[in-house]
Amino acid sequence: MSEPVERDDPGLQPERTLLSWQRTLILLVVVGLLFLRGALTSEAATALRASPSVRVATTAALLLVCAVLGVHLWMRWRRTVYGTREPGRGGPPLTVARPWAMALLCSAVLALCVVLVLTELLGL
Repeated sequence: MSEPVERDDPGLQPERTLLSWQRTLILLVVVGLLFLRGALTSEAATALRASPSVRVATTAALLLVCAVLGVHLWMRWRRTVYGTREPGRGGPPLTVARPWAMALLCSAVLALCVVLVLTELLGL
């Protein structure tokens, strides 16, 4: 029988972190799908004026980023024995996701913001 892992945080902080990553990815997918939707009627003056090709390409890129991050988080969660121990270290993992995951998420959100600003300013 294996010994239980001692944890400083009885609230299971790694699980909360994983859930927050999942919520972030779900919201990113929702924002991408709303951007894809665009204006449903031609008289909607406040709707985005992006061309369908820009909307489809942007949404496809966001879905790809979300898929890569989701697979990374799932594999890392499984590899760290559900956030309890880091292979090779023996102790709890320092983070649920790797630093490149945060950089990828931030750059995807920045790219979406740039696309939104360009579509409003230039009417792409």
